[in-house]
Amino acid sequence: MSRDGYAFVLERPDVDKLKAMSDFEGREEPAVAEDFLRFRAESWADILASAGAEPGEIGVKIDPHQKKAHLKRAERVVITADI
Repeated sequence: MSRDGYAFVLERPDVDKLKAMSDFEGREEPAVAEDFLRFRAESWADILASAGAEPGEIGVKIDPHQKKAHLKRAERVVITADI
């Protein structure tokens, strides 16, 4: 999912973590990942741009225990957002 030059990538293990969370249980693929990213991409892109992050690929890592999404570039956390 891309927005304003940021390409948000949710890898398979993180899709599985997302599907295991109560808010997303029972939802089918690929809709769960696509919907998750689509509803968040605009605000994440705005936050990243405001923080001065260069556009590019942003990995989305799911932390189901804290209900957080860690947005990473080159294994470095750029921002952490609530799910």
